[in-house]
Amino acid sequence: MVKADDIDRACELVDLVRLLTRWLFHWDDIWTDAEQKQSASAQISYWLQRVLEISGTEPESMSA
Repeated sequence: MVKADDIDRACELVDLVRLLTRWLFHWDDIWTDAEQKQSASAQISYWLQRVLEISGTEPESMSA
């Protein structure tokens, strides 16, 4: 049986896909505008953490 949490997580992932699709079609504008780039960076940080929470994994260090 599908749980409410599963539906909520699926909805969140749909939101992420919508965001990525928006970026795909507007990346040139985002890349050339410092404010939009900063906003995208903040959104990336949020979504990275959220996807890791949903998957139940811990982030790996990105430093060498």
